[in-house]
Amino acid sequence: MSNINANAINTTYPVAGQDNDSQGFRDSFTAIQAGLATAKSEITTLQSNSVLVADLATSTTPVVNNLLGSTISNGIFLQFNGQAVGNIPVNSTGATVNINSGPIQQFTLSAGAVLTITGWPVSGLWSVIRLILKGDGLASYIATIQGTNHTGSNSTIKVPTSGWSGSTTSTTAQQTLDTTHYEIIEAWSVNGGTTVFLKNVGEY
Repeated sequence: MSNINANAINTTYPVAGQDNDSQGFRDSFTAIQAGLATAKSEITTLQSNSVLVADLATSTTPVVNNLLGSTISNGIFLQFNGQAVGNIPVNSTGATVNINSGPIQQFTLSAGAVLTITGWPVSGLWSVIRLILKGDGLASYIATIQGTNHTGSNSTIKVPTSGWSGSTTSTTAQQTLDTTHYEIIEAWSVNGGTTVFLKNVGEY
């Protein structure tokens, strides 16, 4: 609710047909000034915290709305797209996969490549990322996938009891990439990346 006090403005002043004290004018001007100052403050706050479809200065330039962890609920979504990231070359020094960069990320890996998934939200929030992996075409390579939780500790990696073709340890999982196919891996967590579940979506 707005804090503008419109009642402070005397709309019946000045009174027609009589001599009016100038103080009445000053009082109304003061109330108008106070109302405009309050409006400016409230509009600025609204502009800073609103979800926008375009830049306010141009009305046409798309904007990035950061909801800062606010919840959207009880809605119907239509035509929501995800940011796709890639194609990123990865050599034996490895690469960090930050899930905040986008829900779909593609990598072309060389021998000895290690992907470390980071950027998980705090425990209690579900987050998922899909990786599109491919070898560099020179040979078949083994890709190693690992992770760190939101505090920086190593993630515990979980893979299906069936359907995962690569080897695993408590903190890593491996998949063999050939020279021609794409390997699609899905990773998700509900406890801040402390435990990361992997699923081999398929080879294409």
